[in-house]
Amino acid sequence: MTMMTHKIRCLIKPFLLVALSFLLIITACYKPSTPKNNLSTVQGRAASECRVIKHRRGEACVPLEPKRIVALDVPAILDPLIALGIKPVGTVVDFFGNGQDWSGKRYFPALLPELVEGIEIVGVEPTPSIERILKLKPDLILLADQFEPAYEQLSKIAPCVLIDIWKDKIPIKENFRYIAEIVGKEEEGEEVLSRYQERISELKNQLGDRLLGSEISVLGYYENQLYVPGKWASHLQVIRDLALPIKPILLQQEEYSNISIEVVSNFDADLIFFIENNNPSKPLYKNPLIESLNAVRNDRAFIVDGSIWEFYGPIGMNLFLDDLSKYLLQGKQDPYFPKRG
Repeated sequence: MTMMTHKIRCLIKPFLLVALSFLLIITACYKPSTPKNNLSTVQGRAASECRVIKHRRGEACVPLEPKRIVALDVPAILDPLIALGIKPVGTVVDFFGNGQDWSGKRYFPALLPELVEGIEIVGVEPTPSIERILKLKPDLILLADQFEPAYEQLSKIAPCVLIDIWKDKIPIKENFRYIAEIVGKEEEGEEVLSRYQERISELKNQLGDRLLGSEISVLGYYENQLYVPGKWASHLQVIRDLALPIKPILLQQEEYSNISIEVVSNFDADLIFFIENNNPSKPLYKNPLIESLNAVRNDRAFIVDGSIWEFYGPIGMNLFLDDLSKYLLQGKQDPYFPKRG
């Protein structure tokens, strides 16, 4: 599941959905003194004034030029909207660190702080505040499937489009094109993807054959637990765009899953990246089973930032390319794996 990526979403989603369901039961018992017309649906809107978008829960009459969008998913909805030149009026923050990163600041994976400045926070994934959203008077709400328990209430506030990003594992570019279609920005969306493809071509040319015959592996680390990303993980999608060889065992993984350090050698490769989703753990990376990996012994192991490597939109893809090129082109070294030569 993103967030971002993307937010280790697959591993903790069931617990978050239970929490959201409990919150909605409490919210349903609270009836704010709001005029009924503020909770009206879009049924009275003329078809000529909107774009009808069908989705799994029905259809939404989306304004031709929505001005006040609430984005309920950081990596897969907020990122695409900002990439299209649209700043939503409201969004949630990622659940990592309870909506804060390790520095105590708001945590927007793969989004620079200046891009989200001025956007109202309406809760932490996946538990949005219905009251906060209501006060923003949105004309469109876009929500990823982990927010589905709130759909009925949200659909009474504004037109809602439910996007099964994580349930159906929609690829990044396909999801982006769909969001561009919803908001009537298809042409702008194709321009964004065209610029991304130019960067892919440029990096492929710069790499030449320096990685010929090499395999890349990616593992994650979160709360003292190693995990393997699903084959649809965002970073693997971009690595495939670059036509770089991925360790075959990674492409057999349907879902994110925890692994024991005793089997870490199964994921050894010519290059290995450890995605760190909290402060780097020196004890883990000093473990003999990690130090014995060929990638570590050959100075080809790197600890990378989860706020960059867990993304699900064009902005995140480009920030990821910036980071990846530092390792593949510029020879960036990792402080936890000192050079052994």
